[in-house]
Amino acid sequence: MYEVALAFAVVSFLLVCGYYWRSPAFSMFHPLTFYLAFHGLLFVVRPVIAWERGYTDIYRLYEFTPSLEVKTTAVYAATIGMLSFAFFCLRVGGKPMRFVVDEAIVEERRRLSQVFVWVLAICGPAAAYSLMKGYGPDAMQGMVRDAATGFAINTQGVGYVTDLQLMAVSLCSLVVWLSRFRLWSFVPIVAFITLRAGTGGRGPFVAAIISAGLFYLYEKRIRYPGLKVVLFALALFSVFVSVGQDRGASIRQAMGMEEKATFERDRGQDRFLESMDFGNLEFLEYIIDVVPEKSGTYDYFLDNFQLFTEPVPRIFWPGKPVGEPFRRIWLFEYGNPIGMTRSLPGEGWYAMGWLGVIIVCGIWGHVLGWIYSRFVSGSQTTFKTACYLVFLPTLVVSLRDGGIVTIARQTGVYLAPVFVWYWVAKYAGVPTAAQIRAVMARTRTRLRPGGPEPEPAPRTPVVPAYLPAAVRRRRALLLRERAAPSPTAE
Repeated sequence: MYEVALAFAVVSFLLVCGYYWRSPAFSMFHPLTFYLAFHGLLFVVRPVIAWERGYTDIYRLYEFTPSLEVKTTAVYAATIGMLSFAFFCLRVGGKPMRFVVDEAIVEERRRLSQVFVWVLAICGPAAAYSLMKGYGPDAMQGMVRDAATGFAINTQGVGYVTDLQLMAVSLCSLVVWLSRFRLWSFVPIVAFITLRAGTGGRGPFVAAIISAGLFYLYEKRIRYPGLKVVLFALALFSVFVSVGQDRGASIRQAMGMEEKATFERDRGQDRFLESMDFGNLEFLEYIIDVVPEKSGTYDYFLDNFQLFTEPVPRIFWPGKPVGEPFRRIWLFEYGNPIGMTRSLPGEGWYAMGWLGVIIVCGIWGHVLGWIYSRFVSGSQTTFKTACYLVFLPTLVVSLRDGGIVTIARQTGVYLAPVFVWYWVAKYAGVPTAAQIRAVMARTRTRLRPGGPEPEPAPRTPVVPAYLPAAVRRRRALLLRERAAPSPTAE
């Protein structure tokens, strides 16, 4: 019975991958690529390995033993969620990837890169402070694990300060892109990867690498990578696993920041893909085991109200609810699901069972497909491209967590440097691609990338539209005076 479910999961995954690969929408820039990579690893490959090798570590930690029916239901639920996500994502975002680059966009990017140093000056110190704060002796000060829910809560500090280091993801990838992938531009991203790995966190530095890779593919107009990039991804995966084994203790020791590892683990007992980093199948089994047979109810999407309480720091709201403000189900009453992430199928089952899986995965697929379609069909200006290629790698964490709170909280921090960049450019009067294109059309001048300012065409005095209103009036008056015939002497 369980073997049939695993076979169904494998066949369904291969059929969807085959259809997607043959469709015009297939590319590294499509959100379905990220979901299939996530689902294939955690709900197709790993379940087969876990069943064959008899992985039970997470069951012992969570203090539950799923029945064969629960295990079978979990595999079917994850597969139905994948089919729902793929259907709605391709239904809305079935367009082929399109690269929009012209002289105006290239010139816009050149001018915007000149003011990007101000973005680094504004966001860089805050991101560096937040990152290095994780190495201090008071890094975990104020973090208390709530006994009722198992969540780690910040009782003394402000979570926004901790999350500011996520700005380094977009800053590092944008530096690489704007510097046209020169060798020196990789120094910040290498430093960030090293420091972030030393804290034991892996999601952000993986997102930084993926974001830089997407910028490279976009710059070269490549829809999907070649063999070299695939091999690099496998090497990155090995680094991810290695960092997870000791939570960055070996890196801290190598940098002289720690004399003795504070997190020790018998690596001889580690088995391939058995750790909690890849345990979303067991997490889903736990949810199905509890909801609704033991809990007696579903959540009915009430956990999404955390989106309204999450922005308020606990230091300003001592009585702030831990996690969901209207909790109907206490998962810790039935075991010890510490560190559990629900993923999209788990979030759907927690909310409404089978119907919830279809709704949650379908809505995520529809929304992400719509975002992709808007980007592909749009003008793809510098800011729009930066936002999309920074946002897309955040799915690495968001799809695994499954909650709307995660993507809302993290996306705002990831995109903060792009928003700062926009306002700095607006204050500095940097023209947009549309304004540059309008000037080029009026002056009938082709603007070479990096070339001089376009000169007004003969007999057609033109005032650039991107100048301030007062400057445009003075410039127009001066042009009229110069164009007026000189009075003849009597």
